Order: sequence, then C-alpha cells, then structure tokens
Amino acid sequence: MRLRRETSLVALELRPEGGRGLHIKMEGRGDDAHFELGDTFELPPFAFGDPEAVGMLAEAIADQPPGPLLLALPREESVLRRLDLPTTEPDELLTVARFRLLQEAQLDESGAAVDYLPIQSTEATTAAIVVGASGPVMQMGLELAAACGRRIAGVSLRVLGLPDLLDASEGSPSLAIDLTRGPSLAVVVDGVVHRVGASSDAIEDVERETIRLVSAWRMTEAQPVAQIVVSGPHEVAEHLIGRLRSALGLSVQHVAAPLDTELSLGVEHSDGTPWGLVGLGRAHLLSHDRIDLKHPRAPEDRAAPRRRKAMLFSGVLLVLFAWIWTSGTAELKEIQIRTNKIRMQLSQQTKAEAEATRQMLRQKHATEWLSVSPDYVSELQSISEVVPDDGRAVLGSWRASLVFDGVVYDSKAPTSERWNRSYRLRFVMTGEAQDRAVADSIRAALVDGDQFRIETSGAEAAKGKRLPRAFTYELGRESAR
Repeated sequence: MRLRRETSLVALELRPEGGRGLHIKMEGRGDDAHFELGDTFELPPFAFGDPEAVGMLAEAIADQPPGPLLLALPREESVLRRLDLPTTEPDELLTVARFRLLQEAQLDESGAAVDYLPIQSTEATTAAIVVGASGPVMQMGLELAAACGRRIAGVSLRVLGLPDLLDASEGSPSLAIDLTRGPSLAVVVDGVVHRVGASSDAIEDVERETIRLVSAWRMTEAQPVAQIVVSGPHEVAEHLIGRLRSALGLSVQHVAAPLDTELSLGVEHSDGTPWGLVGLGRAHLLSHDRIDLKHPRAPEDRAAPRRRKAMLFSGVLLVLFAWIWTSGTAELKEIQIRTNKIRMQLSQQTKAEAEATRQMLRQKHATEWLSVSPDYVSELQSISEVVPDDGRAVLGSWRASLVFDGVVYDSKAPTSERWNRSYRLRFVMTGEAQDRAVADSIRAALVDGDQFRIETSGAEAAKGKRLPRAFTYELGRESAR
C-alpha cells in the first residue's frame, strides 16, 4: 500500500557505468504544488553483486539533504512489457501479470518484484504495462537504503517518468525523448507509457530509434503519434528536432522544464536536467497512479465488506477465512512453481525430439542418396546379349550416363512415397550389321518388354567399316521412385 506522503526525496538513477541523482523538494499540494531541484550528483560505477558496491553508493549519497530514496533501475536489470492479461477481475490482475512476466522474461520468482498499470479492458482481457526486476537487484536497493540510514520511497524505471514532459490532448499519442545520459524514449497516451525505446548517446542512434518507434506504433495502432517532445541540452535537442521534423513531418518541440518545476537558487545542470528522473519524483510526491516495484499495486479485496460484517458476529469465522486465504495463496504459489518447471521440461523435451527427428531425416536422406548406384557392368551385359554372336552384327562402342537431381522429401505425400530418389539412365550404343533387318532385330530386342525406351535411333550411316550397315541407338530408362 502507498500511504506515506513525502515532501522531498533523493532520486537516484542506478547505472553500472555510473549513474546520477538529485534532490527534489515539493512545496504545496495538488494543483498548487511547486517543485525545486537541487544539483545533480554523480554515482560511481559499480557491478551488481559486488559486495563493495553498496558502500560506494552510500558514500556518494551521504552529503545529500534528508529524504527517502527513489530508485530508478537500469533497463538491463529490469523488464518492461505490454501484455494482454486474460482476466478483467481486479483481484486477479496482479497474480496474472506476475505469472505472465516471470514466464516470458524468465525471471527467478524468488524475491522478484512485479507491478503493473492497466491501460484498457475488453470483455475478457486487460491490456497493461507490466514491469519487473529480479530479487538480487531489489535486495541491493534495500541494502543501500539501510547503509544510508534512509528508507525507500519507491522503485521504478526512469523512462516511466517521461509522461511528466507532456501536455498532450486526451487520447492523443505523443513521443517523449530524454536526451540526457543514456537517452530513453516513450510513447505516451493519456499519461501512461505504452511503448519504450532506448539508444546510445549518438544523435544518429536516437534519430533511428525514434523513427523505428514511430513507424512501429503507426503499423500496430489505429491512432498515430501526434507530436514529439524532446528534453535535454539545448544545442543537442535543437539539432535532433531539425532532423526529426525533416524525417517524420511531425510537430517536434523542445521542453526546457515543466511550468511548476525550477532549479534551486545557484543550481545549474550543465549536462541538462534528467526530466525522466524528475518525472518519477513528481509522480511519487503527488501520489499519481504509477508503477512502483517496492509497493506493487494491491489486488482489490471485494470480500472485505462481508468480512467486516462477519467480525460483528464471529471472530472464529474471520480466523477460518484467513486460514483458507493463506492456504489458497500457498497452494497457488506451489502450482505456479510446478507449472513453470513442467513448461521448462516440456521445452527441453520438445527441442530434444526436434533434434532427433532432424538427425533421423539426415540419415534417411543420406541412405536414399547412396542407394542410387546403377550396375553399369550388368547393364552392358544385358544390352550386349541382344547383339547376335554369329557374325551378322558387331558392337562398336557403348556409353552410359546418369541423370540424377537428388533426393526430394515431400511431407504431404503418403508415408511410403515421401522420399523420391528417381533418376534416369541414358545409354548410347553404336555398331554395324550385315543388313538393315539385323539392325532392326537388335532394336526390337532392346525395346521388348519396355526394358528400354529408344529416344532416337540416331543417324544410320550407309555402311560401316566392317559390316555393310552402321547403326546408333540412344536408350533411356526411368528408375522407380
């Protein structure tokens, strides 16, 4: 639950290559709230899992004004998805969102934090932005707060603070870009991030990622992006704005600062104000509907009125209900664990079966290929047998060739006919005969019984060198499948 109200906090962007932070102070409440920003300060590079990382970060925060910590996790250590959840029941959404995200992102369930923000509901589904982080990352945040002697106000992603830059009409999609260190991009509709992107610090990469994000949104959504808002150092922002106007033909604006936010006296952010990080702090201080991994959205408890009535009549029923609820939650958790294990085993078995099938098909393919091996000696003998050996004919030359296009597999054919290794044998024989009648008898013997097919008789010479009549026959024969 999110009950505390702060008036100031220290927002930290944790990045292994070196993050940053700043102090945000709020005066007033609601529409009259006004925010002052302190100096940005650098955080040292660190590695998740390094036992010295917490101490180094705590030392960098030690001189900052009092206030709880608001942590912005790096994209590499978190997961953000837009998911269609198969339920519209408020008390089921968090469980379903957590299960789907842990399944798709392959996060270890132990200690993992998940929160969601609903976008749109249909009769049977709820579209939501779901964010998660692994247990070790969340544990590091707790250890950092303990080392600083502060509590954690919330945990989120910097890109989810970008809606704070926008002043778009209701329902009109807009694209917000934060050009400060590690540029981040977000498509925002009605104050909610629907799609995100990230790029390197190079202006060309930011331009490419912007065009990709706008094009992808245009292809999948009915309403295109209406405007682009850019924040960051003035020269860099103006350069990008010119390139985007030329490339996309959209309204592109540079936002220096929201109207109710200003730098404290004597403060100057030379590298640009990280408005995405500031947006997280503003949303938290104003108690806006937001994603917070430290305080995830609690399921709606629609049974509470009935329990309150039951408490008036019997405390025993309340204890019994609590026991049933606890048992059911534990059983559901156990079922989820077993389901995840079964899904992993099924995936491994499916991969093993697919690999075995591939190896079997390769072996069968090689066997079918090697089986194509005509016995040319036997073929020559069978052809030679039709030539009379009484001197009336003589065989001059014999030539054979194989026409084979390889083995073809047809998965739609009957099982016995799926492998096709058909080929064609071609023979050319020349000889000489005593007269035409002898040559014709040889031809008739060759085609008798459809053993061979004479494709052409060739050009017969008037006479041979040894016998009067020369002949040439070209024979062909198709193999079985």
